[in-house]
Amino acid sequence: MDVVQTVTYQCPNCNAALEYDNKLGGFRCFYCDSTFTDNEIRSIFASRDETVDLETEEPELTEEQMTTEGFTGQSALYSCPNCGANVICDTLTSSTRCHFCHTPVILSGRLSGEYKPDLIIPFATTREQAEGKFKEFTKGKFLLPSGFVTEAQLQNISALYVPYWLKSGQTSGHLTAEGRTIHSWTRGNTTYTHTKIYHVERDADMVFVRVPYDGSRRIDDSLMESIEPFDYGGVKPFAMSYLSGCAAEKYDVTKEEATPRLDERIGKAAEEEIRRMAAVYTTLTNVHCSINYQNQQYVYALLPVWFLNYNYKGKDYEFAMNGQTGTMFGELPVSPMKKFFFGAGVFLAIFIVAMLLGGLFFG
Repeated sequence: MDVVQTVTYQCPNCNAALEYDNKLGGFRCFYCDSTFTDNEIRSIFASRDETVDLETEEPELTEEQMTTEGFTGQSALYSCPNCGANVICDTLTSSTRCHFCHTPVILSGRLSGEYKPDLIIPFATTREQAEGKFKEFTKGKFLLPSGFVTEAQLQNISALYVPYWLKSGQTSGHLTAEGRTIHSWTRGNTTYTHTKIYHVERDADMVFVRVPYDGSRRIDDSLMESIEPFDYGGVKPFAMSYLSGCAAEKYDVTKEEATPRLDERIGKAAEEEIRRMAAVYTTLTNVHCSINYQNQQYVYALLPVWFLNYNYKGKDYEFAMNGQTGTMFGELPVSPMKKFFFGAGVFLAIFIVAMLLGGLFFG
């Protein structure tokens, strides 16, 4: 089992753990209540972090070690720098908390080399806001299982930095089609229609910037796409300190694996734009559109998401909220028992109304 190097950020005043405070937009010691800006933290820990970057490459595993990791469920061991406890986590986790003393721990070896992110968007929403959004999402859903929206459930909402590939570049698009303009008018009892048919061509050069694709296999892609977009005005160069107090994962989907879906999204948006350029026609038929890509660039980023996973009767239900903008999406379970009683109640109500109406008309 791999032993992972760890990093923590301690308060310069009292040596307690520092965490990124989403509401403050900076770092706070929740023991002595000291606060620090991004620049102050970078300055204080600059030499240490530079050393970490150079020394925390995860070692390449031998065939025997890889076999052992597969047998142990892709797990790794780290030692908490605060209490010394040995804690096991999976090999995709990059930031977590010690299960014993709850100290924020960053697994620095997971964030080095090719796994070191280029950019990060820090959380801009708080846990209280995430809990409020979840309550709003479930409000009025009376078919939910009993106990679904409880304080215990709310405590399971976690702040997670999700790995993303962001693709930028240029496209050139070419469209050919048959366009028709149709004009109708009426004189007396006669309706006339005048149709003009055109050969349509459109060409466009477009720039796309930071189209996202989540790089985690265990997080549903459609769920992540549903909470977009992120505001890239809030993007910052990656620094490990932002992870303090939050969970984080490293990618297990390579940029090569992400490319087909990214190109699909970019191509669809480019085609919609070219079609919009031909919107002067009443109809477009026999449409042929080609999209070419140039100057493609990828960056690896960690983006903020409030995440909740709920297992009900063997099926996972997920709720996610954009940790920057507050956009939310999810799937909710339905209690079969409540569904049955609701259906029975509706049937009974209809039956009673029918009986009353029958008595009114035939009694």
